[in-house]
Amino acid sequence: MEHNLVTLLAAIITALATLASVWLGHRYVSKKERNCIVKETIQNTNVYAALEFLLGETGADRAYIMEFHNGDHYFSGRGQQKFSCTYEVVEQGISVECEHSQNHRVSNFHLYTKDLIEQGRYVHTDVEGIEDRGFQNMIKHKGVSALYNVPIKTLNGKIIGILGIDFVKSAPPEDIQSDAKFEFMRRQARILGGYLV
Repeated sequence: MEHNLVTLLAAIITALATLASVWLGHRYVSKKERNCIVKETIQNTNVYAALEFLLGETGADRAYIMEFHNGDHYFSGRGQQKFSCTYEVVEQGISVECEHSQNHRVSNFHLYTKDLIEQGRYVHTDVEGIEDRGFQNMIKHKGVSALYNVPIKTLNGKIIGILGIDFVKSAPPEDIQSDAKFEFMRRQARILGGYLV
């Protein structure tokens, strides 16, 4: 009888310990998920504030971030390198294009990405002069008359995205191709890169 009582007591203690650990585990996961959501919300607020600042400083109509990602895989096993718009702010009366800028294959915009990487910027004040016809058609569809893009890099130099501004109704400033504008755009890309990693 005494042995059965000890066994029963051990079973009850084990059951209570299991329930307590499950409860604590769920509480920890909920808190962790909540913290992730809070962190993401703060990050998003900072990114959107930086994009709003960029619009104000450049006089552009649209500011956005495109992030590189690996999409599907080819039969060979090689990944499809893509980029998608993850953040966008627009001035009043300008179309929001973020939803239409998803899963672009890098290979379809080879000349654009090559120039962006090699030059460290991609600036066109006349979209008719853009050599990459696929890219030209995409931005014409968005109503873009001029644009400025710079790569977003991590601290070790890995390109993770593109920071861009579009001029739709507004004209680009006279000094858009100046070294000062280039340094400003690169600095903004560095700041935003810190939020994205």
